[in-house]
Amino acid sequence: MSDSKPLSRRGLLSRSGAACAALGTLALAPSAQAARSASQACVLNGLQPVMLTISGPGVQGNRGKPQPVTDHMLQTHGYQFESAWACGLDALNSLEQHTLKTTLEYDNAEHSLQGPLLENVLQASGVDIAQAMAQGHWLTLQGIDGYRSQLPLAQAVRWRMLLATQLDGTPLSIGGLGPLWASFAPQHIDELKQLPLKQRFTAAVWGLYYIQISAQQPA
Repeated sequence: MSDSKPLSRRGLLSRSGAACAALGTLALAPSAQAARSASQACVLNGLQPVMLTISGPGVQGNRGKPQPVTDHMLQTHGYQFESAWACGLDALNSLEQHTLKTTLEYDNAEHSLQGPLLENVLQASGVDIAQAMAQGHWLTLQGIDGYRSQLPLAQAVRWRMLLATQLDGTPLSIGGLGPLWASFAPQHIDELKQLPLKQRFTAAVWGLYYIQISAQQPA
């Protein structure tokens, strides 16, 4: 369940992509490399805008703290960090892709979502998932429209949360539910499958652009 109310302005413009050219190849921790089955490395070539930024304990940063102009949305939503890991769409597509099918609240019809698992994306950023879960870390998932959800990392892993980049084989887009949609299949989750359809997706965040990892439940 979301621990804070959505901001009132659903029409916030997406921030411009952070400068990528100086980032180069994103270094992965050995544990992350071992966990990934994809043969390609997570690479930014400087030609794609950043799609996702992750900060918090265990993250191997490839960028510095938020800047007034290029990170205007992060600052609008109240986030600060000293370093973070940022990646583009190619980096996310280089990870092992998974597919889930579920009935969505918007049209009460079954759809197919495809993308990497959230836990694999966190591993690519350098996070030791087993250690982070054992320490009780939490996640804040932030959407471009101001909506955010907060949940324990262990719960997101158990739910097999997906960072979807495609819906029914078509890339998600800004103005729809994309480019990234943190979602899951509630019909396979005991605490969600008995809920009315409209109440099953409160932890899902469309237009996801930032993930904050916290050592404890955020205030």
